[in-house]
Amino acid sequence: MKRRKFIQLSALSSASSLLLNGHQIKAFSETALLNNIPAEVIDGRTLVLVQLSGGNDGLNTIIPLNQYDTYANLRPTIKIKESGANAGIPLDGTLPLQEQVLIHPSLTAFKTLYDAGKLNIVHSVGYPIVNKSHFAARALMFKGGDGTVENINKPNGWMARFLHSGYNPESYQDPLGIQLGSKKPSVGFHSEHEHKVDVNLSGQDISGYYNVISNIGNPVPTGFGDTDYAENIEFISGIETSANNYSQRISQVFDNGSNSMTYPQYDLANQLKTVARMIKGGSKTKIFLVLIDGFDNHSSQVESAENSHLGKHAELLTEVGESIKAFQEDIEGLGISEKVVTATFTEFGRKPKENGNLGTDHGNLGPMFVIGKHVNGGITGTNMNLSGIVKHYDETLMQHDYRQVFSTLISDFLGASPSVVEGTEFTDYDGDNKLDLIASAHKANNDLGVDTIDEEVSVSVYPNPVYDHCVLKFSANNMFRGHIVLYDMQGAIAFQLPQDFSLGMNQAPLNLEHLASGVYIAAVKDGYNKTMATFRLLKR
Repeated sequence: MKRRKFIQLSALSSASSLLLNGHQIKAFSETALLNNIPAEVIDGRTLVLVQLSGGNDGLNTIIPLNQYDTYANLRPTIKIKESGANAGIPLDGTLPLQEQVLIHPSLTAFKTLYDAGKLNIVHSVGYPIVNKSHFAARALMFKGGDGTVENINKPNGWMARFLHSGYNPESYQDPLGIQLGSKKPSVGFHSEHEHKVDVNLSGQDISGYYNVISNIGNPVPTGFGDTDYAENIEFISGIETSANNYSQRISQVFDNGSNSMTYPQYDLANQLKTVARMIKGGSKTKIFLVLIDGFDNHSSQVESAENSHLGKHAELLTEVGESIKAFQEDIEGLGISEKVVTATFTEFGRKPKENGNLGTDHGNLGPMFVIGKHVNGGITGTNMNLSGIVKHYDETLMQHDYRQVFSTLISDFLGASPSVVEGTEFTDYDGDNKLDLIASAHKANNDLGVDTIDEEVSVSVYPNPVYDHCVLKFSANNMFRGHIVLYDMQGAIAFQLPQDFSLGMNQAPLNLEHLASGVYIAAVKDGYNKTMATFRLLKR
C-alpha cells in the first residue's frame, strides 16, 4: 500500500466514531443518483435497517401452525407451546390454514403492528450458498453477496454502492448513511472512495468536539512545497473541514428534533429514539443502520422445557418488538411516519432441529420483517415444508433472497431508478422480481413520483441520447397551456419552456446545447403544475 493511501485511510479510521445520545455513530458521506423523479418528491424518505446480530432463530419466531406436530418433533425441548398459558400468539385467523402461524409470545408488539396493517412478514429469506461463520455471513450480506464464486468477494458494501457516485459532498448537508449501535464501521457502508468522511462527536454537546477537531490541520501548515507530506497535510485538513460540517449538521438536526413519547429502557429503543429525533429535526439521511446483538443462542435460548417462553431469545424479541413499536408510534406522533420504513435482517437463521443444550446452531433460512405506514401489511410467502428435515433446511426451500427485499425498498420506497439498482448490483431482484412490500399508492416509482400520470397520454423524445437538439412528442387528451421542465439528478430545474398543447399529438423542438452532459428527468406539466408524464433523457 502506498504511504499516502495508508495515511488517508488511517486518518479516516482515527476520526471514525461519532457519539450521539450515548451511541457510536458512523456517517457515510456520499450518495447516488437515487431516482428518476425530482428529488424533492422522495427527499425526506428514510430506510431504517435493524440488524439482529448473531443469527435469529426464525422457527421459534414464526411457527407454522399447520405443521406444529412436525415442529414439536424437531424441537421437543425448546418448542413454543401451541395452546394454554404462555403459548405462541395466533397471528391471523383469516388466513388459509396452511398459511397460519403463531408468533413468539414475546412479540405482542408485532401482533399490534400486524393488526394495524403496518407489518409485513417475509418468509424463508436467505441466499443461495449460506456461510455459517458470523463474520463471513455478515460480510456477504453487507456486500450484497450470495456465497457463489462470482459474488463472494465484492470490494465494497451494497449500501455504499447505492449511496455513492454522483453526490457532491459540498452541496448536501446530511451524511447519506448513518450507523448507530456499534463501534465497528459496517462493511455495508464500506466504499473504495478516498473521500469517505466519518466524524467524532462527544455526547450531545459539540463544543468539546470543536476544541479537539480545531487542532487538526487548522491552520494548515505551509512551506512544504510540492511534496507527499504537503499533500497528506492538505488531505487531513480537508477531513477536518468535512468533519466540522457534518458534526454541525448532525448536532443541528438532533437539537431541532424531538420525540413524542417515552421509549422502553432498551439499548435498541434508545438508538431508534435518536433516529426519530434526527428525522424530525430535518435529517435527510437515506439509510440508518441500528443494531441489537446476542442472537447466537447455542445454549439457554429458552429457560427450560416448561418455560420455553422465557430465556435469552424471548428477552431479545421483547426488545426488538417493543423498541420498533415505540419507534413507529413515535414517528406517527411526530407526523413523519410517511417518510420512514423499517426492516429487520440477520446474517443467517438457525437449524430447525434443536441441539440438546436448550439452544440452536447456525442454520440458513429465516424471516425478515418490514414495518411502516406505507407498507403492505400481511405475509409474503408461505410456511416452509418441515417434513423430511433432519438438521438443516434444504436450500431449495428458500423463497426470497434478502437482496429482493432491499432492492424493493430502495426502488419502491426510496425511488432508486433501474440504473441505480444496477449500480447497487441488485438488478436480478428488480422489475418483476420485486416484492409487493410498499402500498401501490405510495410507491416512489408509481403515482407518488411526480403527481398523477394520466395513462391515456404518452411522451417520447428523439433522438435520445441528445447532443444539442431533440424533439419532444406528447400525446394529450385535451387542450391546455403548460410547460416542459428538465430536472437534474439533484432535483434542481435545469430547463423550463412554456408550451401550448393541443388535443392529440404535439411536437416541441428543444435546444439543449447549453446543458452539461448527464442524465435529466423531463416532465410535461399542465397549468396547475400537475405532471402529465415524465421521461428520462441522456445529454451527451
